[in-house]
Amino acid sequence: MMRYRDIYAILLVAMLLVVGSATASAQYHKERGLVRDGNDLFERRNFRSSLNRYNEALEHDSTSYEALYNRANAYHHTRLSSPEDSTYTAETAFRNYEQIAADTLLSKGQRAEVLRNLGQSLFVEERYEAALNAFRESLLLNPKDRETKYDYILTKRIVDQKRNAQQQQQNDDQQQNDDQQQNNDQQQNNDQQQNNDQQQDNQQNKEQNQNQDNNKEQQNSDNNNNKQPNEQPQNGEQPEDKREGENSEQPEEGEPNEQPEEGEAPRPEELTSDKERMLDAIQAEEDKTQEKLKEGEKAILIRGKKNW
Repeated sequence: MMRYRDIYAILLVAMLLVVGSATASAQYHKERGLVRDGNDLFERRNFRSSLNRYNEALEHDSTSYEALYNRANAYHHTRLSSPEDSTYTAETAFRNYEQIAADTLLSKGQRAEVLRNLGQSLFVEERYEAALNAFRESLLLNPKDRETKYDYILTKRIVDQKRNAQQQQQNDDQQQNDDQQQNNDQQQNNDQQQNNDQQQDNQQNKEQNQNQDNNKEQQNSDNNNNKQPNEQPQNGEQPEDKREGENSEQPEEGEPNEQPEEGEAPRPEELTSDKERMLDAIQAEEDKTQEKLKEGEKAILIRGKKNW
């Protein structure tokens, strides 16, 4: 037979369960009421107020898919309606969508819907590559969604056009760079050829000037070699220039022009010191010749021998 103490314990546990269930139900109804209020504000395009209701609902149940999803939509539209307000950024909306889509407890349909809205939000911000990836992932989860298919095709066309334009721009830039490089190479070759031609002309001019100088030196050498040296006077003869100098001497005015007779030696007073030395040299040579003749040797007289 059960004791009163056991019966009391059972009744206490039952009461706690009832109270807990009632509290949970009240919290659920509170969260649901806040979400409904947020949806009404959202439909009236009062996005900031709806955002506040969704945040209050998440305070009661942080796992509420409807509150999370609608809050992400409210962030997105608040950003579009008030772009000057830096409090609501596009990155905030993207982060909310991505957080929901990462929840593996959601159904494929729910995740596909979140990814589609993420793609549309990225599309509005002209982030077409990221939007295309979001639409692709959404279609992998729900291939029959016609709205997502349309968004995917439209975004892909834009992406392809941008890629083609970028590729064309790269090709044009590459062609321009190639043309510029070709022009630079051509200009460099022309400059090099011009420098080579200039160097060749300078070398030719240098060789020509050197040849002219050599020709002048050779001509001067030939002219010098063609000049005849003064012949040495024979024994007893005066050099011709000396004789001409003697004949060209004119007596001073008032003095008689006395010339020595043929065979007569010049008077001592008429001889200059140079002429005396010359006569002494001739006489010494004559004396040597006479001595050789006396000794029976034949004198060899070298007359007018060139020294080159």
